[in-house]
Amino acid sequence: MNQKGFVLMETIVVIFVLCVILVMLYASYSNLLISVQNKSLYDNTEYIYKTQLVREYLEEKNDEYINEVNIVCKNDDTSNQCSDDLYKFLKVQAIYITPWNTGDINDTIANSMEPTTQKYYKYLDPKDIPGAYRIIVMYESENGADGYEYASLKFGSR
Repeated sequence: MNQKGFVLMETIVVIFVLCVILVMLYASYSNLLISVQNKSLYDNTEYIYKTQLVREYLEEKNDEYINEVNIVCKNDDTSNQCSDDLYKFLKVQAIYITPWNTGDINDTIANSMEPTTQKYYKYLDPKDIPGAYRIIVMYESENGADGYEYASLKFGSR
């Protein structure tokens, strides 16, 4: 009888240990999937090249954007500010110029961004580069899915 009780307890302990291991694997695997999914939505090579075009266009067009924090253009329900031909061709939905350090953004600018843009901004590198600014461009998604694609580059003097 003692031998059967020992086998039962041994089986329960092994099942418990396996369950704990599986839960730990699932937790780390789901975090990995979320991280990969977030990275796949942002900073696609195609959008980085498009953002380079937008940055060069803005820097050549006017120097007023350099060393400022502002919204260059934004398409929403009430206005269609991104009406320039280049912006239409690239399907630009909004252009933001913000401090490089993600902690330096003020609430006024943050509240004027779409929730997805705010989420993207939080994922950016928080490394501080004094006096540096970042251009964030929001594009209409081209893969048929609802949502937006993003890319960002350093803005101003390179």
